[in-house]
Amino acid sequence: MNLLRCAAFVLLTSLTCQAVGNSVTNLVRRDFREVDTLFANAGQGWMSQARRPPEQPRLPYSVAYLRFNWVDVEPEEGRYNWAFIDDVIAAWKPRGATVALRVMTCNAHSAGYYTSPKWLFDAGCKGHEYLRGGDDPTSGGRRIPRIEPDYADPIYLAKHGAFLEALGERYDGHPAIEFLDIGSYGIWGEWHTPNPAPVEVRKQIVDLYLTAFRRTPLVFMSDDAEVLPYALSRGTGFRRDGVGSPWHEQNWIGSKKYAGVPDMGEVWKRALVVFEWFGDYDYLRSRGWSFDAAVEFMLRNHVTLINDNIGRVPPEAMPQLERLARLAGARFALRAAEHPAVTRAGAALSLHLTWANVGVGRLHRPYRLIAALANDQGERIVEQECPGDPRDWLPGTHEVNATLSLPANLKPGAYAVQVSLRDPARRGPPWKLTMEAPEQDGWYAVSRVTVAPAR
Repeated sequence: MNLLRCAAFVLLTSLTCQAVGNSVTNLVRRDFREVDTLFANAGQGWMSQARRPPEQPRLPYSVAYLRFNWVDVEPEEGRYNWAFIDDVIAAWKPRGATVALRVMTCNAHSAGYYTSPKWLFDAGCKGHEYLRGGDDPTSGGRRIPRIEPDYADPIYLAKHGAFLEALGERYDGHPAIEFLDIGSYGIWGEWHTPNPAPVEVRKQIVDLYLTAFRRTPLVFMSDDAEVLPYALSRGTGFRRDGVGSPWHEQNWIGSKKYAGVPDMGEVWKRALVVFEWFGDYDYLRSRGWSFDAAVEFMLRNHVTLINDNIGRVPPEAMPQLERLARLAGARFALRAAEHPAVTRAGAALSLHLTWANVGVGRLHRPYRLIAALANDQGERIVEQECPGDPRDWLPGTHEVNATLSLPANLKPGAYAVQVSLRDPARRGPPWKLTMEAPEQDGWYAVSRVTVAPAR
């Protein structure tokens, strides 16, 4: 911050006051302007589908999405190629991004016949051969024969269950894993297939994930409206692949298809909501589908994360894309801060903070609001957690009353009042706030207070 801005900041935040005994006759109040800066906060926003970070990302990423074939990670039964996943985690770690996973047992883009490993079928698991792909890029890759397992086959359930158990032993609760899709069923693990298994079998596949992953968030594919209420009732979030297609947008919450899914429209208040485009921008336009309508659909449905499979976007459409990335998930602005202009060492400084969540979703990480006093050297003399849980700050305005207990030996003088949203488990970086205020390492200087000697 240059000297001119520093002087302006002190002028705006420092008010004269008169103290009589322990009473304060004036208050400091600072109002803050919201900024439109586009940034990535942990676990929300734009989600890359690249195994390696691009040198110049189009938009800030907080999560990298890895969708992989079962055979890639367990090429031989009981022998695991964890490097396939760990290499992606290591590549994104310097960017501060986590990784989300989906296991595919049937993949119409696979290079060859097998997505589930050959040894599964050699062990006697039944399967269904299929042809899919061709000119439409959204229908698959090369039109070659491939095999889908029979999901009701006890051999499939046992051996894939063992794989998920091993996956959970290694990655459940791993700080670099953001969430898992409940995949493993249907083409691309999207829970649609020409060879459906009975509902009870599909619920059994959900249970395999619920058993293996008790700490890492899970997301269920919303294509299966029969099993969706079962998954949601057990705490999962949901995702919709195919946004941009008018059919998908019409067959959604409130439609006949989802009439049996109670409170589907409320899930975003407690769990992740993930969306993926039906195809890239040029594909949507070639079908006569509205890009703007797809953006509004995601925002209206309180999206947390968006897969970056939209491809090339012309300059005139970029403001809409940036708006979507900016508003996805939670976006916090401190509107105003108010406190006594003068306090005493050994006393409690009362803070009244007006916050706004100007995003469309909810914070899902366990961040906490911390208030602090810092001296002119930038050292924080006092840090204290404020009451309340920012995960409860749904879109709208939220009032927070907090107190900072000051040491009796605190040196008299002027101190900066700072706030920060931080993850106590240190899983993620400090939360970026959409406010115009001096900031360093996630600490935002919001005003100044004068500390008088203790009585």
